Amino acid sequence: MKLKVVEVPSIKEPITKSPGFAKKLLADYKLDLMALCGFGCRYCSSSTGNYLRINRERFADLTEEQLGERLFPTETPELTFTWPDVIEKLERQLHHKAKDWGKGKTLVVSQLTDAFSPLALASGTTEAALRLVLNKTSFRVRVLTKGAAVASDKWIKFFLERPERFVVGLSVGTTDDEWARRIEVGTSSPTARLKAHRALQDAGVPTFGMLCPVFPDALAGDGLDRLVDAIRPERCEDVWAEPYNDRDNWRVVRDGYPAGSYGARWMTSVYELNERSKWSEYATRLYVQFKAHAVRNGWIDRLKYLLYEGGIIQRDADMFANLAGVLLQDPHAKDGERETGWSRNKAIRMLQQHEGHGMVWTPPKPAQRSLPVV
Repeated sequence: MKLKVVEVPSIKEPITKSPGFAKKLLADYKLDLMALCGFGCRYCSSSTGNYLRINRERFADLTEEQLGERLFPTETPELTFTWPDVIEKLERQLHHKAKDWGKGKTLVVSQLTDAFSPLALASGTTEAALRLVLNKTSFRVRVLTKGAAVASDKWIKFFLERPERFVVGLSVGTTDDEWARRIEVGTSSPTARLKAHRALQDAGVPTFGMLCPVFPDALAGDGLDRLVDAIRPERCEDVWAEPYNDRDNWRVVRDGYPAGSYGARWMTSVYELNERSKWSEYATRLYVQFKAHAVRNGWIDRLKYLLYEGGIIQRDADMFANLAGVLLQDPHAKDGERETGWSRNKAIRMLQQHEGHGMVWTPPKPAQRSLPVV
């Protein structure tokens, strides 16, 4: 895929707080290195997120000026928006920070874009940014990517220079390379990502699992067990997992499946025919299978199942029982301006009350474990 590259103005401070990822226990801060990366995943929420939505027409104007055609991220997976001065902005931001900034905190690289997408790597931006973070802050860096290049000899050597400062994960939610080729445009294949994940583990680089989102067809047969086994969760610090949630681009995702296939029919039923109980059933079955695998293989303390629980119906709620490994993501009920911790889903709230959650309950932070020597 040939990228269509457009330069756009960068944000003033590249490192910012990340309330969204903090709620997921993934990170406290985030560092993105561009406005839109070269991995054109058709289900990516960044393309319809606040930043690109607010700048939609402005960036379309710049695209037309630089490329001669008016293009938009949701319609053009090869479109890339770069920040040509992002390293200078990062240097300026860190110049005013003490070296201990970030101590005890996690910085994700990246949240909305991928620092290991081709253009960021080829330009040297990724390495320059990571070296600045290592030398000028005390953050622990969570590298999140869909690029298998993260496990090249060069990068393994880089991570092993300061292994206590890094934890690396490759996002993958399917083992179907053919489907991914149509939907995760420009990324490394799922097979390559899983191979890269294991290479990092074998080299001694700390890793985490990122099975987000896992699509409905993974529930067929032993598909989910094969996916989980491939990341070797017992060798991950933590494992995040998430069902596919309703997004504006579901039609594009559906069209990635063969006509008449289970995945295509499921997308039509849930999002076109509004049979939302099927989403509840899917999200519940996914959790039950994750939990069963985790309990059976001794990693339930590492499971972080991200559940937007508003879609869970009464019939399925009891399957979440004691909420083991579940991180509730929907906005919670408020007491004035403060979230109480109680879910607005009455069925889920009953589970919280039964387990003594709610007002006094906050989920534990992920532990930084010493991985077994293998």
